[in-house]
Amino acid sequence: MYSSILFEQKAGIVVITLNRPRVLNALSRALKGELSDALGRVAKDPDIRAVVLIGAGKAFSAGQDLNEAKDMDGADAEEWVREFERLYDLIRALHVPVIAAVSGWAMGAGCQLALLADIRISSTTAKYGMPEIQDGIPAIFGLGLLWHLIGMSRSLYLVLSGDTLNARQALQAGLTCKVVPPARLRREALALAGKLANYAPLALKLDKEWARRLTEEHFRATARFCVEAQHDAFAAGDAKRHMEDFLAKRRKKS
Repeated sequence: MYSSILFEQKAGIVVITLNRPRVLNALSRALKGELSDALGRVAKDPDIRAVVLIGAGKAFSAGQDLNEAKDMDGADAEEWVREFERLYDLIRALHVPVIAAVSGWAMGAGCQLALLADIRISSTTAKYGMPEIQDGIPAIFGLGLLWHLIGMSRSLYLVLSGDTLNARQALQAGLTCKVVPPARLRREALALAGKLANYAPLALKLDKEWARRLTEEHFRATARFCVEAQHDAFAAGDAKRHMEDFLAKRRKKS
């Protein structure tokens, strides 16, 4: 049914795997569409009690697929942001807990996916970051999602520098709740999902609903400003130039 993700359901738990390992699970338009469809299935199924989101291969997700983004203009960038907002809305609105099992790179939009999960478990190889500044792209959604998790100062450092947090640093910052060896990551995430799936679903739903309401105004303001910011960055040509340079350097290395 899907080509860019895997959807597995067993005993009330769904595992959604981002499945583009050759490009570090970069978020193409096709992958985002399939992920949205899968989340819609979860929302409609009363038998699903928990979701695990994981990446195939060596990364959770390296972020937006730059091959798709590099030729966008200002108007394209506005619709691009709205696509992400619709996807993020689906995650935020789920009535069941979402656990992100993060191994390897969780960068940019890939990091944002992890941040939207209710709980993050990391392997020792995990690296969280918002490197968009290196591509001439403002990390508005990234900053908006980070600040209430790790504070404004540390969030601004990540967004403005493009640096990353390794698994140990993410644990210290409160970005992840547990760090485990890579071979144990999926097992730990499934064990936690199973534990949560046994709790009263209404109580879980209400806890999640209150968390969503507490952050709703801030999330909408972030989305509105992100539309403006990405329009300006792409219309100015800064993003296009930086992404083309990055992709050219990557082609040389390969």
